[in-house]
Amino acid sequence: MRGVIGAIKADFGCLLVAALFIIIMASTIVFATIFTPPSHNAFV
Repeated sequence: MRGVIGAIKADFGCLLVAALFIIIMASTIVFATIFTPPSHNAFV
């Protein structure tokens, strides 16, 4: 079990980057879904 914990600690930076990437992608999709529908928006 100690080896598994060590491996997780060693890969934590990579996991953190991957998690942040997924969160950013999801929030971007949500943001686009919320703000796209009004086509009369001046910024579109």
